[in-house]
Amino acid sequence: MEQENLLETVYDVFEKSIEFLYEETHLKYFDLFFMTADNILAGEILNDLPDDKKEELNKIYSPIIEASIDVETVRKALQAIILKGFSEQKISNGLITPDTIGILFSYIISKFEPKERRIKIFDPLAGVGNLLFTLYNHLNLDIEMCGAEHNELFVKIMKYLSDLQQTDLEIYFQDSLNVNVSNIDYIVCDFDYCQKENEKYFPFEVIKHHLASLNENGVMMCLIPNDFFEMDKNHEFKNEIIKENTILGLIELPDDFFKNNPKSILLIQHSTENKKCLMVKLPSFTDSKVFNEALNQIELWFEKNINK
Repeated sequence: MEQENLLETVYDVFEKSIEFLYEETHLKYFDLFFMTADNILAGEILNDLPDDKKEELNKIYSPIIEASIDVETVRKALQAIILKGFSEQKISNGLITPDTIGILFSYIISKFEPKERRIKIFDPLAGVGNLLFTLYNHLNLDIEMCGAEHNELFVKIMKYLSDLQQTDLEIYFQDSLNVNVSNIDYIVCDFDYCQKENEKYFPFEVIKHHLASLNENGVMMCLIPNDFFEMDKNHEFKNEIIKENTILGLIELPDDFFKNNPKSILLIQHSTENKKCLMVKLPSFTDSKVFNEALNQIELWFEKNINK
């Protein structure tokens, strides 16, 4: 079976199971998702149901029991299920990092890693973990992953997604600014729109707190709103950062990515070595010729500044 069909199959299994269990229990969407996941992970029906109902559920699960499904297909199908749950429970889907951003992040990390080695990636605002899982599936590297998240529901979803994808993920159920990790090669982070509160700008606080976790020459990659540096009126944030780090680059994303809240990717390296800053605006993916020219500009920058 083609992977596209398998994606639909995985999605359909979860959707039908959730609908079936709702008729029996009338629980909330994500409680039904967790029940479905428990059944699939256990390989048996754990719910207290009559035998005929258990048999019906087993028939729902049967299409994926014997199927060989790659982990990226599972991730995409489950992401669609989670987005439907967000819609059901009136949670903003903007809290899930889009796949395109994860793929771009993985491309950039691969440029820093010309040789295979074990790396450790940390997301201090992990949400349900989609950015981490996307990186894990798209990087041909030996990866140790960890993430911090303070929302109890998101932590539970992330744990189930990790188990269903058979992926090792260390989760810190804490506020990001109370987490201290070490020996990190890459910090990845998606900042949703933030405002200043009491003269403090949350993205600045997160970046300053976690940069110390990076190994020498480790890199922090942040998805930031384009008004990010406008919040640094007196350059206090920038001046503090560059004492022990280098702002490596700013990649402005296509206008059609985030129409109401344009964003860029900020690269900071834990190194004081003076390097030319990468400044590039990516055009729309629809113009392949111009987009490839922008990618060539990025490739050339890495050849001259990183992989010399």
